[in-house]
Amino acid sequence: MSRKNKNEIAVIGQKIQTKIEEIDIFKLKYWKENPRVNAIINQKYKGKDISDVEIEKELWEKNSVKDLSKEIERHGGLIDEILVKENTVLEGNSRLCAYRHLYKNAEKKNDEEEMLKWSFIRARIIPDDTSNQVVFSILGTWHIKGKAQWDTYEKAAYLKRMNTDYGYSYDDIAASISQPVRFVTDNIEAHDLMVKNDVYTLEKFSYFYEFVKEKNKSTNSEVYKKEPNIANRVIETIINDETIKRAEDIRKLPKILHDPKAKKLYLNNEVSLNDAFEISKSRHPEQEDSFYNQIQKTTKLLQGCSVKRIEEINSDPNKKYFLKCLYKEAVSISKKIGIKS
Repeated sequence: MSRKNKNEIAVIGQKIQTKIEEIDIFKLKYWKENPRVNAIINQKYKGKDISDVEIEKELWEKNSVKDLSKEIERHGGLIDEILVKENTVLEGNSRLCAYRHLYKNAEKKNDEEEMLKWSFIRARIIPDDTSNQVVFSILGTWHIKGKAQWDTYEKAAYLKRMNTDYGYSYDDIAASISQPVRFVTDNIEAHDLMVKNDVYTLEKFSYFYEFVKEKNKSTNSEVYKKEPNIANRVIETIINDETIKRAEDIRKLPKILHDPKAKKLYLNNEVSLNDAFEISKSRHPEQEDSFYNQIQKTTKLLQGCSVKRIEEINSDPNKKYFLKCLYKEAVSISKKIGIKS
């Protein structure tokens, strides 16, 4: 026989007793601290306090909320209940917005049966004294490693607040969401770069995140430390260069920085990131074509051949045979393309 309490939530070592109820949708409030709502506030209102009416207006402008409303209407209700504390919707703000619009549509039609149907929403209610730390742990579990992930910026904003507002260390945050520490630090650094540069276009977050990931790789970090102007140029590119259509374009940076000419032209603002990449690619065909890459590797291998290896090859006809074949083919193709020894 099972003893599990279906209305109990276990989080960070605590068991939270909850209850399921149907709540009047107009007695509920949107939670401004919810990462999705908070992202809207930061994007359009730059952190200014706004009313529930304004929050609802902004939520309804999202196509995802309109689609959600149609889905709820098709199903005739919710699959998952919203999460509520003290009549504030901690999780499910989009669902509340959808319900209110379904109610208003029914009201316009003077359809009392439909109005009644959408006037109450199923909610899981947690105790009023539940701490914000517990709340954010629940939301992080659901939306970072759980059922429906937040957008990338919303996720980063959540991690930032866990660190600065609630004092969680990077290690603790990583453990609570089952992600590497580097995932946490890169997200927070990308979030901070956006704030520092007054960027409120949330779609740009993935560009900043790709940049931070590239910058913090062990193979690249020393370059950025020695030349801080590189970071400034990249941030300028992210903000102003309209030819950068995808965040993945930022991954071209290492190849640009590898080539002195492409790097110089890019850092001097003489060419765009994409043009600098094309310059680097034309000067380093081995970066894009495995044929030239293999030739480069073979050349470096022969250049680094030790005296001991040479003696080993010279004393073994079978091993010498490989070099003879390589020499023969190299001479043959060299003649065909006009290379003279």
